[in-house]
Amino acid sequence: MISRHLKLVGLFARVSVQEAVAYRVDFFTHLLTSVAHAGAELLGLWTIFSNTNSLAGWNVWQILALLGVFRVMSGVIALLVAPNMRLIMQDIRDGTLDFVLIKPINSQFYASIRRLVVWQGFTIATGIAMAAVAGVKLSAAVSAGRAAMFVILLAAGVTIIYSFWLVLATLAFWFTRISNIEMVFWNVFEAGRYPVDIYRRPVRWVLTYVVPLAFLTTFPARALVGKLEATNLAVALAVGAAALAGSSWFWRYGLRHYSGASG
Repeated sequence: MISRHLKLVGLFARVSVQEAVAYRVDFFTHLLTSVAHAGAELLGLWTIFSNTNSLAGWNVWQILALLGVFRVMSGVIALLVAPNMRLIMQDIRDGTLDFVLIKPINSQFYASIRRLVVWQGFTIATGIAMAAVAGVKLSAAVSAGRAAMFVILLAAGVTIIYSFWLVLATLAFWFTRISNIEMVFWNVFEAGRYPVDIYRRPVRWVLTYVVPLAFLTTFPARALVGKLEATNLAVALAVGAAALAGSSWFWRYGLRHYSGASG
């Protein structure tokens, strides 16, 4: 069963790569844009730390690790999560979700992997590179255990953000246009460039437990730089599991309200 799912992922990945290289100028333009964005972020970081030695107790290398995590998360969303969730919304509006539901495989899994924006892999790569450079600079403090917690929290963050977008897509069973909610999400997500520690306590609480932004960027970075509290890992895993279970249930609930093209 697992091999069957992996083969399907590989198939869609190959198709996405073929589509991307068919328009090479567009592909390389996007790569250059990604490089420019990374350069702008590093310039902003340099500007901040030209005037201070720390930001809410985070030094320049720790913030670089956080910025790397932010780019990894934004890349994952733009590469895999957002394109497929938008495709689900379109299929629901057009009544073409039938073609997903008739496939002899879990509909949620199939609907979540059909499209990849290949060039966003470069965004993820630059984020990994930033986190790796920060890890090298902080190598005296980065142990194998911290690196493992970093990977686990990254996975938990991806699970949480996927679950959020799945709920957003499922709302299309009842609402025809929810693009404004997506724009609100992207605006709020920009706050993840910086640790939640810089915000006042009420805002920090909201960005952790109401809008779980801290689980996406700050907590994984904390694990890498040694600022993670023991409870943060357990809470992140619990939130990730609950988010996935809840969004999957909501997806199945939404399917019961789908009438298809002939409804």
